[in-house]
Amino acid sequence: MSTKILVIGKISFNLDFSILDEISNESGSVSKASDVKRYFTGLGANIAYGVSVMGSSPVLISIVGKDFDVEYRDYLEKRAIELMLYYQNDKETATNYMIHTSDERILKIQQENAYRFIAEQNLEDKFSDEELKAFEAVLIGTGKVEADAKFISMIHSICGNTPLVYTLDGNIKEFVNWKLNQILENTIVLICRSDELLQIEQILKQTTKEILNRFPRLKYIISVYDRDKIVINSLDMTVKVSAGPAEEILSEEYWYDAFRAGIVFGISLKKPIIEAAKIGSALASYAVEKRENQQYSPSPEQVLLRSYEVSSTFKS
Repeated sequence: MSTKILVIGKISFNLDFSILDEISNESGSVSKASDVKRYFTGLGANIAYGVSVMGSSPVLISIVGKDFDVEYRDYLEKRAIELMLYYQNDKETATNYMIHTSDERILKIQQENAYRFIAEQNLEDKFSDEELKAFEAVLIGTGKVEADAKFISMIHSICGNTPLVYTLDGNIKEFVNWKLNQILENTIVLICRSDELLQIEQILKQTTKEILNRFPRLKYIISVYDRDKIVINSLDMTVKVSAGPAEEILSEEYWYDAFRAGIVFGISLKKPIIEAAKIGSALASYAVEKRENQQYSPSPEQVLLRSYEVSSTFKS
């Protein structure tokens, strides 16, 4: 079942802690905080992790800072994820701060640090044309529209027949019509949230079916609302895919990247898109049994068995 998959996207840390009082606007005020808990995350790293769980061989492209090698590199390499990284040695790796206040609010701060420069990197520095052609599937989701368009165009020009999966990473507000055209004309599968799909329709001033008809290479648009509202759109069909049967749900926050990993894994095996979505739904059901990304670890056989319990319904 091992396939070679290229993933291009973010690697980042999560720093999670609580403060013992409310956030004060008073200048110079100091709040005491609990111990910081560090998580490994980032769309690229999360999807590469999910692909590795399925027994595949992911290669992860990203940009990191001087702190990455201390512990994150070893963590990923132990999971047979090949790292092809760019370094900004004068900066830190991208970091998300999750601050929980005493009045049960959460303050989220995203610091891009080294990742700010992802669009300036060149894949030619890492791969020959023949090495790029060896991948069975490619997933791109940098969260930077300039980088997305650049990498998609370059990979398509070299590996025109390789399935290219595109997904957004919170960057829908960056899109303008011509950039979206540039990305979608070379993409085979688009994975996005349902609200993002609505905004894409508004940007292009077309319905989902009209968008699929407009871009001949774009075969499927997979829109996600929650685990039980996954819809596969194509010119020939609209299919709803159910949630995988999790034994215990500890968190509904960390399943989406696992779902995307299952999709690209299924595509790399040339499985029909509905079967690939069922694998994604099953893998996502293991992710919700944990409280953070990159912690679920079923065997590929367990995921495939659970995927048989995922249903699909054709919609008129």
